[in-house]
Amino acid sequence: MIFFRSMWAIYKKEMRVYFVGPLAYAFLTVVSFLSGLFFYLGATSTLQANLQMMFSPLALALAFLLPLLTMQHFAEEKRNGSFELLMTAPIPIWSMIIGKWASSLTLCLGFLVLTLIFPALLYEYGNPDTGVLITSYIGMFLCCAAFVSVGLFASSLSSEPVSCGFIGSVILLCLWLSGRAAVFIENETLRQFFIELSFQSHLDSFYRGLIDSSDVLWFVLFAFGFLFLTWRTIESQRWR
Repeated sequence: MIFFRSMWAIYKKEMRVYFVGPLAYAFLTVVSFLSGLFFYLGATSTLQANLQMMFSPLALALAFLLPLLTMQHFAEEKRNGSFELLMTAPIPIWSMIIGKWASSLTLCLGFLVLTLIFPALLYEYGNPDTGVLITSYIGMFLCCAAFVSVGLFASSLSSEPVSCGFIGSVILLCLWLSGRAAVFIENETLRQFFIELSFQSHLDSFYRGLIDSSDVLWFVLFAFGFLFLTWRTIESQRWR
């Protein structure tokens, strides 16, 4: 029970931090603006009743925005001295990590809810495939969960929030572009490895209306892997 109580306490604290300051409002405003822009450009250029032309560039934009959203989680606490208090508190580190991760993921869920206006427009003026719309949202949610885990890991590496945001963006950008870099690799095994590292290769099936268990598993393991790295980083700092 202590795990869930402490996780809930951390989650509520992080949500208050987001909404007391301008960060949550700025994030939701920027992402909503970009969503509308990408939707308009995609709809007018392709005339297709789907969300791929919106979600694909939006996912790339989130590779830069989400590390900026998560950079304060641990880095800011290290800078203002509250991190030491957390480390001496009788709470599991995992509950702290999951609570912070869930708070940022809640904001991602918030902006996804705001984008529901675009499927409504598609139904009003077109004949979209409901299954494709649903799987597209599932893919974006899984992508956000993975992005947030990377941002949280980056935040645990330093006491400088801006540096943490930069590190998180670099990691995500490299993973996003790894599929395109694979075309320059001659070795088939190595080329396939880089393709599998790419977020794009795992999002494509969701945009086509398919839920491939291997893609779902990839996102889940990816998110857990970076949450585990975050735990290892925090655990090593706890005893310094």
